Amino acid sequence: MTPQPDKRVWKSFVWHEDDCQSPSLPAKCIFVSTIERDYDIMAAGGTIRGMETLVWEFDWKKDERGKLLGQGGGLDDHHAICRCFIATGEMFDENKPEHERFLR
Repeated sequence: MTPQPDKRVWKSFVWHEDDCQSPSLPAKCIFVSTIERDYDIMAAGGTIRGMETLVWEFDWKKDERGKLLGQGGGLDDHHAICRCFIATGEMFDENKPEHERFLR
């Protein structure tokens, strides 16, 4: 099977509170990106195609990504990450009971 190029699916810039553009709070903005890509599956002896969501800090004034904050699966994870950050300012954590609501 010939590998396919990664396909952009959804990109989001997400803010928590209105003051994220203040120089004193540069980490209040995140960049969430979901792509569809090929994964090598050693046990199956081949590849599968699936979605991956990555999350970075984002400096809006400098227009650059910061450190990688986390990752997830497909569109449900992308949406939950955005909703959680808007509401709480935290990175979504599926192991936190209080974050479960963001998956609905």
